[in-house]
Amino acid sequence: MTDMSGYTKMRAGEFYKGPDWHLVDLQIKAAMKLAELNAIPSFDMERRGPMLKEQLGSFGQSFVVSPVTWEYGKHIHLGDGVLINYDCVFLDGADITIGDGTAVAPRVQFLTAGHPVDAAERVTYDEATGKPNGGMTFNRPITVGRNCWIGAGAIILGGVTIGDNTTIGAGSVVTRSIPSGVVAAGNPCRIIRQAASSRSAAA
Repeated sequence: MTDMSGYTKMRAGEFYKGPDWHLVDLQIKAAMKLAELNAIPSFDMERRGPMLKEQLGSFGQSFVVSPVTWEYGKHIHLGDGVLINYDCVFLDGADITIGDGTAVAPRVQFLTAGHPVDAAERVTYDEATGKPNGGMTFNRPITVGRNCWIGAGAIILGGVTIGDNTTIGAGSVVTRSIPSGVVAAGNPCRIIRQAASSRSAAA
């Protein structure tokens, strides 16, 4: 019988031990389907649309440019009018939700997975040989609101929420949640100013 306890823990945001062969099997199956998608030209939405609806958790009227990489696919939720530009990475052990009208530039990474910082808590060992063979992992969801712009090469870590109408500068590392209606950038990502529309609305 397949041991699904690792998957259950992953989805609950709990620590789970690697290697977990059930998760590896799910990733392999997802990778096979993803390879078929990436082999089809990005503009061929007649063929890609149904594949994206089948592989993702939910998919609105949006555009995903290949190549794209994800672990499972089924934990990714894209609204309407979303652009995912090429070479984006989704480690989607937890849900990754992107709202309507959001543009994601090339090579953005959405990384829900994390590990304990201390090696004593992180590294796992083979019971028979005593040799290190994996590590403890946990996953936290990522939520990006509506009408956002995520600049090229940004890294969004697990547990982060980005509010509506916010711009994240290129190359930023987003380690904490960012509110709506701001421009934020840097490593770690910090608020630089309000977005122009937000200033107008406040005035």
